[in-house]
Amino acid sequence: MNATYALRRQEIVEEEPPVAEMRVRWPALFTERQIAKEFTRLTSMDINKFYEGLDSHLHKLLQLFRLKRFEEVQDMTSLMESLDKDASNQRKRAAALQGLPWYMKENPSTLMKRCEPTDPGEDFIKGMVIGILLVVEDVKEPLPVSYNDVAIVIEEKIVMRHLGDVPNAFVNLMGLLYMLNLDYPKEMKYTFEVIQRLFMGIGSEMCTSRVHSLKNKLLS
Repeated sequence: MNATYALRRQEIVEEEPPVAEMRVRWPALFTERQIAKEFTRLTSMDINKFYEGLDSHLHKLLQLFRLKRFEEVQDMTSLMESLDKDASNQRKRAAALQGLPWYMKENPSTLMKRCEPTDPGEDFIKGMVIGILLVVEDVKEPLPVSYNDVAIVIEEKIVMRHLGDVPNAFVNLMGLLYMLNLDYPKEMKYTFEVIQRLFMGIGSEMCTSRVHSLKNKLLS
C-alpha cells in the first residue's frame, strides 16, 4: 500500500472514480487500519487526534446542548435524557456527535439513519450520498447500550460495517472523505467543519463565522 500511494492519489484526484469502483480496485483501503495510515500520509497527523479534540470540548458542548432554545427540539431533548441515564465517556462522545448538527442548525437525519435488524437496509440508504447507518433493536433510543451494526454509506452503498459505535464511525468517515477526496455534504457543511477544524485541528484558523462563534463559546 505504501508503494502504490502516489498511483492511488493520482487516480483519485484526476479521474474521480466512483467509490464502488475504488472498492474493487483498492479493497484494502476500506479497512480501519489502512484508513488511519492513508489519513496520516495525507495530513501528517494521527487520525485518532479526533478523540483528543472531541474530549477537550465534551463538557462545554453538552452544556450548550442543554440551553433553553433546544427545549423545543425533541431529538435533542431525548438525546440529553438518554445521556442522563448513563453518562459514560463513550456515551458523551456519541451524544456530542449526534447533537452537534442540531446545534449548528442542520438536520442530522440526512447524515445518520437508524433501522432495526429486521428492516431492509437498502430502503434506508437509498438516496444517501454520505452517511452512517445504525442498526439497533430500538430506533427510538438515541444512545443504545449496543449496536447490531454501525456502517458507513457512500453513494448509496455500504462501504464499511461493524464499526462498533458512533464515534468510531465518524473517525473512519472523516478518513474516507479525505482518502477519497470527497466534499462534505452541503446540508451538513457546518457539522463537518466543526469536526475538521475544532476537533481535528485542521485549518482551525479558517473557521466560518458560525463555527467561529461555537469555537468562542467552547473556549470561554
